[in-house]
Amino acid sequence: MNLAHGAGAFGRLHVRDDVPQIVTTQQFDWPSVRVEAGTNNVAAVDEVAGLHHYVSLNVDDRPITLEVKGELGDFRRVVLRRGAAWVCPADDVVSVRLNSNFRYVRMSIDPVYFDRVVAAEPDAQPVQLRRSYGIVEPQIAHIAGALVAESDAGNPGGIAFVEALATGLSHQMALHAGERKPIVPRLRGGLSTVAKRRAIELMDAKLDSNLSVEFLAGEVDLSPAHFARAFRETFGLPPHKYLLHLRLERARRMLDAENAVLADVAQRSGFADQAHFTRFFKREYGVTPGIVLRSRRRLPSVRK
Repeated sequence: MNLAHGAGAFGRLHVRDDVPQIVTTQQFDWPSVRVEAGTNNVAAVDEVAGLHHYVSLNVDDRPITLEVKGELGDFRRVVLRRGAAWVCPADDVVSVRLNSNFRYVRMSIDPVYFDRVVAAEPDAQPVQLRRSYGIVEPQIAHIAGALVAESDAGNPGGIAFVEALATGLSHQMALHAGERKPIVPRLRGGLSTVAKRRAIELMDAKLDSNLSVEFLAGEVDLSPAHFARAFRETFGLPPHKYLLHLRLERARRMLDAENAVLADVAQRSGFADQAHFTRFFKREYGVTPGIVLRSRRRLPSVRK
C-alpha cells in the first residue's frame, strides 16, 4: 500500500494521489482506533452523525475550505492549512460542504475506549468533546504518521503498539477539543407514550430512508436536542444507533428469504452499499451476512 514514507514526522507523511480513498486498517480489526487515508471525493455531508469520535488531518499541500452549518442553520467558512486537524465527536450531527479533492488522514476512536483512557481516576469529571477546527499540534501529526506507517507495514508492532498510539491520540483530543463537565444527577424524563409510538412508527416505515434527528423531532414537536436526550433516556441508545439496530434486524430477517441477494438486502435495509452493510452486520452479529447467506443455502430442503 505504501501510504506513509516514514513515521513520526508529519512533514514526511504523504498520501498517494492516484488512490481516491483507502481504508487502511480495516483488515487488522484494531479494536480501539481505525485509520483512513486517501484523497477526499465527497463534496458535501448532510446531517450525518458518526458512531465514533474522529480527528481528521489535512495532508494536502494547499489549504482546504470547509463551509460548516451552525446551530442557526447558517454556514460559516473554515480554512484549514496543511497540518491542521479538526475533531468531531460521536453522535454530533454534522452538515458541511468541502473541497472535493484534498488529501487527508482520518483517525476514529471508539467513545467507550476514549472515556476509559481520559478518566485519570474513577471519580474524575468526564471529558466531553466539542467539535473543533484548525488544531495545529505536531503530536497529532506524529500519531497519524505512525498509525499509517504501521498499517502499511502490516502491523508489525501488533495490537499493543496500536493501543499505545490510540491512548496518546485520545489524550490529544481531550486536550485540544475537550472540556471537563461537572457530574450532575441525571434527570429522568423520556419520551411521552405518544411521541415514543410515533418515533418508532416512523423508523419502521422509513428504514430505507435517510432519517435525521431534526425530522423525527419535528414529527413529535420537540427540539432536536430535547428529542435526542429523551429518546436516549427512553431506549438506552441515541436515535441513530437505535435506527442502525432496527436496520440490522430487518436485514437479518431478509437473509432468511429464498434467493436473497446481499446488495438488495443492503439497499432495502437502508445501508449506503453492500460493504457498509457487511461491516456493521459483522460488528453486530460476529459474522458477515455472506456467511449467513451461504450457510442457509447449504441447509437441506424439507419436502412435505
